[in-house]
Amino acid sequence: MLKKYLNVLKLARKPDRKEYWQYTKIIFLGILVLGSIAYLIGVIFGLFITI
Repeated sequence: MLKKYLNVLKLARKPDRKEYWQYTKIIFLGILVLGSIAYLIGVIFGLFITI
């Protein structure tokens, strides 16, 4: 099992600037989508549930 871990570490490399930027865009897109969904759910429940 230790040999498998060592093989993975041998194949691992540091991502370059282009890959970091791509990951950053994907993360921000995911945050935007999840935030939009949460906002819509809040608005919908706010319309039906009044205090």
